[in-house]
Amino acid sequence: MSTVETHIRPWYVMPLSTLAGMFLANGLPHMLAGPLILRLPTPFSGGPGTLSSPMVNVLWGLSNIAIGLLLVRALRPWASSKAPRLAVALGAAGFLVFLTWAIGSLPLPGRFAP
Repeated sequence: MSTVETHIRPWYVMPLSTLAGMFLANGLPHMLAGPLILRLPTPFSGGPGTLSSPMVNVLWGLSNIAIGLLLVRALRPWASSKAPRLAVALGAAGFLVFLTWAIGSLPLPGRFAP
């Protein structure tokens, strides 16, 4: 294998890097929702307009962080390049902006646990 071939990045590295950043970013608000006693929407909340308990949010956040870290570990062979690291950072930042917009539009009292 020549030196040029070892530096070629497979096509899936950039999308997976972005996805890893999104999973890591999505884990943050859900992990904070538990100690702050906030209710946020998760896939287990029961449909649009419903919110999950703080414990479900913590578990959902942990699973998102675990998946994000597994993806980062799978991308380790290409981590020496700046492009995948930038994709993780931009994926995380973009998803945090989206989450802030989407969750911020919910009425505030409904997000607090009774």
